[in-house]
Amino acid sequence: MSSKIEKFKVPFTVLAENRKEPFTEEMEKAAVCCFVELERAKGGGLILKKPEEKTVFIAEFYYPFWVAPWNGLNLVFDGLKQLSHKVAYKRISDIKEFFENASRSSKFMETYMAFLSDNLNFFQVPSEEKTVTLETLVADPAFIGEFAQCLVEAKTFEAKEAGEAFIAPHVDELTVLSAVEDLEKLKAHFEAEIAVLNNCIKLLNKTTKGFVKNVRGKIKAVREEFEAEIRKQEEATAQKVSRINEDYEERRVKLMKDFEKQLLPLQEEKLKLEKTRNQLARKMEQCHLEAKSCAAGGDSAGERRWKEKAKEAKKELSEIERKIKEAEERIRELEESREAETFRLRSEWETRIKEARKGLLELEASRDAKIQVHQDETARLESLTSKIIQQINNIVKMREADLAGFKGLGFPLIRKTLSLVYVPFYMACFEAELRKRYVVFPLSTVNSIGFTARLKGALGKAKVKHLLTPRFKAVGSLLEKLPTLVEKDVAFAREIYEAGERVNLLKNEASRKTISEGLRKLRDEGWLSDKEFEAFSQKLA
Repeated sequence: MSSKIEKFKVPFTVLAENRKEPFTEEMEKAAVCCFVELERAKGGGLILKKPEEKTVFIAEFYYPFWVAPWNGLNLVFDGLKQLSHKVAYKRISDIKEFFENASRSSKFMETYMAFLSDNLNFFQVPSEEKTVTLETLVADPAFIGEFAQCLVEAKTFEAKEAGEAFIAPHVDELTVLSAVEDLEKLKAHFEAEIAVLNNCIKLLNKTTKGFVKNVRGKIKAVREEFEAEIRKQEEATAQKVSRINEDYEERRVKLMKDFEKQLLPLQEEKLKLEKTRNQLARKMEQCHLEAKSCAAGGDSAGERRWKEKAKEAKKELSEIERKIKEAEERIRELEESREAETFRLRSEWETRIKEARKGLLELEASRDAKIQVHQDETARLESLTSKIIQQINNIVKMREADLAGFKGLGFPLIRKTLSLVYVPFYMACFEAELRKRYVVFPLSTVNSIGFTARLKGALGKAKVKHLLTPRFKAVGSLLEKLPTLVEKDVAFAREIYEAGERVNLLKNEASRKTISEGLRKLRDEGWLSDKEFEAFSQKLA
């Protein structure tokens, strides 16, 4: 291992906010011994007798973590290879090939349009997923947050501590640097893809705008090409239309006059008949009045004469009514004939106008057809370009999200060089009938004795259990997996066992004396009763 690598050690305990009393190394080791003793199986059982466990060793170990700087972050690597991280991402097609083909096709509109049509779905969101495994990288957000706090509290590793149980990393610095390099390559690959994708967008936009500008020039040329001929045709057509209109107006006026000549005698006849009808109606009314007057005077002969006259008038009135109806019918027929002739005349006029404008309309239709072809080309070109660029934008956003995900792989930079950080924990080894059991006690917070602890003591339960509480969930969870790793790895189990025996807190008189002093301080602070103190001290002896 390179001597240039900085080494740091995290403290096992920190004081809780409510604790003002100091917490010495003796008290820490004594508290751990109490925890170990409370954890140790005492044997017993009513039916199935369980053997009592013997404490083989109690030792403070140091779990190794690599911390590497990268891209403004510190990455954490598990020194014992329990953890690793996989970066999954969607693979996209060869965008460099797309860019080159687009460049080659951009010389002519026909080849460019064919290229866009053939590659309309080139940038559909890919379904194939690729995975890059970054060995030993720890990427759990909760763990990273906790470890960042550990690193802030870490102190420089001192040479005199080399004899303590620092577990040797199972991965060397080259493996860590290789993982960092793989991550950097993947990041650079994503950035290069984004750059090429943005270049594709620029190329498509520029090429399409260029061809659209050319097409608009063609449209302008078509308009200019037809403009003079259409103007000439419009003048000739206007003359024809003017003559047709004049002829139409003359014929329409003549038609109106002819019908008026025919209509006038009929209307005069009708008016005379209506006047006669009115006179006969008044005559009949007068005859009836005279008849009634004679009848009232007793003049029956006069009454008969007047009634005869009224009857004659009624007969004449009936004949006049018949003649009036005949006159009205002739007038109606004449008006219908006039309307029919007027409609015929107008239809003939419209036909002649249409025929006169035929040449002009054909010219305008030919011009509009050519313009429409160019406009359709432009619309299709812009539509294809827009769809492909939208797909490219989606891919860019996907890659940008992949890059943004890298920020969650670490925490803001604290150490600027590759470092080895040791996280302490205590481990106890119990043995019963040649079977060993390991228990881990992770980083802890030292509490001040409070109401809950006192209540537990009053109920006969160990108050000392509330002295230390685990500080971190994620880091503690990883440390607590070590017994499983010991069971799986024989070589690692031997390493742990030999180191545990070497730094066993109970191995010599001086160490036990230090723990005894710690027990007395715990008793004086109120964490141990006199009875508990005696029991733990006796067990220690």
